[in-house]
Amino acid sequence: MSSRIAPILIAGLMLAVASPAAADHVSVTGTGRHLGADPPFPAIQVHVNAFADPTGLDPRGRLSADVENGHSYTGEVTCVNVAGSQATVGIRIVKSSDPAFIGQGQLWSLVDSSSFGSPDQIAGYPLTPEPPVVCPILVFNVPIVSGNYVIHG
Repeated sequence: MSSRIAPILIAGLMLAVASPAAADHVSVTGTGRHLGADPPFPAIQVHVNAFADPTGLDPRGRLSADVENGHSYTGEVTCVNVAGSQATVGIRIVKSSDPAFIGQGQLWSLVDSSSFGSPDQIAGYPLTPEPPVVCPILVFNVPIVSGNYVIHG
């Protein structure tokens, strides 16, 4: 190898390591408060800290929901799907104020619309007997009344 090519190759390798060409993970993070979509419309506080590799594999993290005058629960992330400013996070409930919830699954849909001048959005879908392993992008969401979600993909 010539003495001119070696420094160029080394510089190129250093640049590739220092500045990733693609994101090393997708993430959905933040806390928001919204009004439930079903009567009696209780306030729900949702904290999410979910991550996966860029293709959605290796999902990890937690999502917790605290329903005003109702149940609270925490789930381990089972799937994450990010598409632009929208994301879906699936969980397996591992801790709950109602023991009947433990082991069940749920999908949560989130929209990071704060950069568009409107509130972020979120919706929890009905509990399922088994935790979801696939997270489709879902379209029904309600605006949050306070907080912020950040979706990185």
